[in-house]
Amino acid sequence: MEREVLVRRCVHCLIALAPIYFLLPDDLPVLGVRRWVLLIAFLGSISVFDAWRRWKRITFFGLRPHEKENIASFAWAAAGITFVLWLIPKDLATAALIGMAFVDPLAGELRQKYDQKPLLVSVPIIAYFSIVFSTVVLWGDHAILGSALIAFVGACVAIPSEAIKIKYFDDDFSMLVFPAIIMSWVAEVV
Repeated sequence: MEREVLVRRCVHCLIALAPIYFLLPDDLPVLGVRRWVLLIAFLGSISVFDAWRRWKRITFFGLRPHEKENIASFAWAAAGITFVLWLIPKDLATAALIGMAFVDPLAGELRQKYDQKPLLVSVPIIAYFSIVFSTVVLWGDHAILGSALIAFVGACVAIPSEAIKIKYFDDDFSMLVFPAIIMSWVAEVV
């Protein structure tokens, strides 16, 4: 594996740490602001940095060629992280974040190494299902069958969200937001 790809994959896995946000108190005593202000500051700073990077035509290690003049994947990921942490219930947000953090790099690695369609779909679906199911069982208060249904639907939405490539849209956003919304809906129904 190229060093640049390895660094991108490792940084991607760090998204799994985003649920630490839920451990912060609602009112941050040192800063004197509400917790959600951190999300806005996070998204704002990433957005400003990415706009500046494109304006100055700056490239750096890990930036993919198609991102040089487009919104970078890290900015799309920041938007998705902000959306999920702010608007999705804690257990489902955590599941979506951890699932995307590990399964997106896994799917990318499988796509680079193998040409077998069943493998490219089945392994990421099983991995995403396993991560989401275990997270929802540990963090949520859903019944086992409900947790399994949430995880199954989430996996069936997340993996196509990762596989479909759209020119000006990054899967780092869609693989977070789309499954999180659908899993939230399923959680309300079951």
